Amino acid sequence: MANDRLTTQAGEARLDAYLGDLAARLRGPRRRREQILAELRDGLHHAVTDRTAAGLPHGEAVAAAIAQFGTPQAVAEAFAGELATAYARRTIAWYIATGPLVGIWWLLLLQPHPWRTGLVALLAAIPVIPLIIIAIATAAGAFATTGRLMRWLPEATPHHALAATTTIAALALAGDLTVLASYLRSDIPAHSLATFAVAASLTRIACSLVTMRHATAMSTSQPS
Repeated sequence: MANDRLTTQAGEARLDAYLGDLAARLRGPRRRREQILAELRDGLHHAVTDRTAAGLPHGEAVAAAIAQFGTPQAVAEAFAGELATAYARRTIAWYIATGPLVGIWWLLLLQPHPWRTGLVALLAAIPVIPLIIIAIATAAGAFATTGRLMRWLPEATPHHALAATTTIAALALAGDLTVLASYLRSDIPAHSLATFAVAASLTRIACSLVTMRHATAMSTSQPS
C-alpha cells in the first residue's frame, strides 16, 4: 500500500510538472488558458485511469498518457492559434469599447460645437479623425472574421487577427499622441474634462505599447 501511494504521488507530481511546463508555454487570455489546462488535466486523468483499469502500473500509465498527449511544446503549438485569436478578439473589443468614450471626451474638449464649424475646421482641430475611421474599419473587420460571422465571411487566420490587433493598437497610439499634442499646443484651460481625456489617452498609450509588444511576440511564436 505504501509503495502504491508513493507511486501514485510520483505520477501526480509528474502530471503537475507536465502541466506546469505546458502552462508556461501558453500565450493568451488567462481565462482561456485556465480552461485549456483544466480540460487537459481532466483528459490526462481519464487516460491514466483507463490504463490503470487495464492493468498498467500507475507510473507507466502516467508516462503513456503524457506520451499520447505529446510534448508540452507540441500541445502549446496546437492551441497557439486559438489563443491568439481569443487574445485578438478581447483586445479589439477593448479598443471598440474605449475608443468612442475617449473620442467623445476629446471632441468636447477640442471642438465643443463641431456642427457649427464645418468639416474643415473639425479636421484642423482633431486631425486624427481619418485614423479613427481606419481603426474602426479594421476593428470591425477583424472582429467579424474571428467570431460568429465566420460562417458567412472568410475566416481570419491567427496571423491576420494579430496583425489587425497590432495595426489597431498603432493607430490608437498615433491618435492619442496626436490629440495630446493638439491639446498641449492649444490654450484650453485645464479642467475636469481635460484631466479625464488626458488620463484616458495616457492609459491607452501604455496599453497600446503593451498590446503591440504582446501581439508581435505571439505572432512570431505561431507555428508556420
